[in-house]
Amino acid sequence: MPRTTTPSSAHGPSRLRVASRVGAAVLGGYAFAWGAVALVTVLLFAAGLDFHDAEFMGALLGLLAYLVVFLWAIATARLGRAWAVLLAGGAVMTGAASLLQSMLA
Repeated sequence: MPRTTTPSSAHGPSRLRVASRVGAAVLGGYAFAWGAVALVTVLLFAAGLDFHDAEFMGALLGLLAYLVVFLWAIATARLGRAWAVLLAGGAVMTGAASLLQSMLA
């Protein structure tokens, strides 16, 4: 019986999709973690914590956030949603942190 061949794209993700998923995990995860660090730092400082302590806690939580969203971006089925959540979430958190910081000054 002759073997039938199918295009390689039918067997797995294309190189572009893999590159986009890795880009979402690395770059989108960085944007999301940056927003998380900024927002947590501002919120903790506004709550009365010393700035350097708030900054340290923000960095710790940002590192955990980066790990979580990196793994989620790799594991999620919808690549477009991963990009949207990571970039929009990072932008919203960074904007909220900037707004809160201007209100504290």
